[in-house]
Amino acid sequence: MAITAAFEHYTSIFGDLTLDRLDQPGDWFAKAEDPLKTLWRWHAAEESEHKCVAFDLYQRLGGNHQWRMRWFWYVTVQFSTDVFRQTVNNLWHDKTLFKPSTWWSASKFLFGRHGMVWRVAKPLWAYTRKDFHPMQVGSATLSQDWLQSHSDQWRAVGAPTSSAA
Repeated sequence: MAITAAFEHYTSIFGDLTLDRLDQPGDWFAKAEDPLKTLWRWHAAEESEHKCVAFDLYQRLGGNHQWRMRWFWYVTVQFSTDVFRQTVNNLWHDKTLFKPSTWWSASKFLFGRHGMVWRVAKPLWAYTRKDFHPMQVGSATLSQDWLQSHSDQWRAVGAPTSSAA
């Protein structure tokens, strides 16, 4: 459960950050096509919505801080390694791995003014506090606000369509 809670913390951070700066500098999907933008933002809202489930269950089952930290650092290494490996693989197949423009773009994305490293550091580090709870990180309403204001762009699986009798 500690591993799931740690992964859930990562995905909720990325979910919140995906919805945080819509159509502003730092919007990761600003240049994406609308259907792709909607898909990723819906998924971000979904990840953000359930950010407490595994953490609360872990706490309720008697999980302690030391064990939570042990698995958090394990997940950090696994998550970072997997993201790096998959990115290199994708760039290799795109034949852009050795292009200087790829590395320039990556450095701006990671370390630029609105870079990912600066945006994830504080919420990620918050997880290490003994008194941490996922609701202390990000916005409690960001996902709900996006889902509500974009309800015309998506529908829940199994929800009746307007043409259903």
